[in-house]
Amino acid sequence: MPRIGRMKYTETDAWYHLCSRIAAHKGVYPLSEAVPTRRLIQTIEHFSAVYFCEVAAYCIVGNHYHLVVKFDRLREVTREELRTRTRLMYPSRAFQAEIELWSEEDWEHYRQRLFDVSEYMRNIQAGFARWYNRNYQRRGRFWADRFKSVYLADKQAVLDCMLYVELNPVRAGLVERPEEWKGSSLAVRELGKDGWLTPLKRFLDQPTKKEALVEFRERLYYRGNVPTKDGQKAISEKVVDQEIARGFATRGLYRKRLGYFVDGLAIGTESFIQEQLARLREEGRYLRRKHPISQLGGIHLSLREQRSTAVIF
Repeated sequence: MPRIGRMKYTETDAWYHLCSRIAAHKGVYPLSEAVPTRRLIQTIEHFSAVYFCEVAAYCIVGNHYHLVVKFDRLREVTREELRTRTRLMYPSRAFQAEIELWSEEDWEHYRQRLFDVSEYMRNIQAGFARWYNRNYQRRGRFWADRFKSVYLADKQAVLDCMLYVELNPVRAGLVERPEEWKGSSLAVRELGKDGWLTPLKRFLDQPTKKEALVEFRERLYYRGNVPTKDGQKAISEKVVDQEIARGFATRGLYRKRLGYFVDGLAIGTESFIQEQLARLREEGRYLRRKHPISQLGGIHLSLREQRSTAVIF
């Protein structure tokens, strides 16, 4: 049965949680090695500069990776800006010469492409797969199935998803504290090499980059029930109070896998999820569920994937 098409928004800035797994036998973890991990991070950073998007969090673990990324709304772009981005995407002189022959239709197609999350993932995954297969003498498809995407409707949903993504190696038992995992965005934030990532101050009410990182780490320790380092500042009363007020009275709620962060369609307020349900039902693409799904006792509301009931001839 066919799936519902991806929820993509072009009329406004849009945040997504993206996840993709490799096609490999059980127990095979190509992304656990340092060199492929660095290459995938470099590939993500490169194409994030080409497309009109920004990355807030990522985590690369063994046989899959996560991204929390924002795409700008579709808008007009100057030809010079488009040319700059073609030079990043197609650096060879031969291709640049070919670009000089592009028609207006070609340029318009390219403009719209740079705002499309599916095209972005296609470039990342195809580019990395070619590199990996060439350097490790591997053949065949590298990525399994299509990548998963969950639309994050508001700032709180984005922050919560970032925390969930950063705790992935803790849930897997690979490290004790999330900042110890070198394949994560938190690791590069700790090293001060996060200039290409979305500043944490955008999500947290802190005056400086350093203080925002401290609060972000505290929230990770609380959600993952992670012990703080010896001599390190304990989780502040402010963070604990805010978490409890939102319903996180029990520490460690993010130590278990929460499928709606990966397998759903959207996370947001009740009114937003209701609007999306109504829209999809009117389009005949979502036929059963009538209400948002409550997660963690109502802390989050989500819209779940549903197979289409349409008959395919």
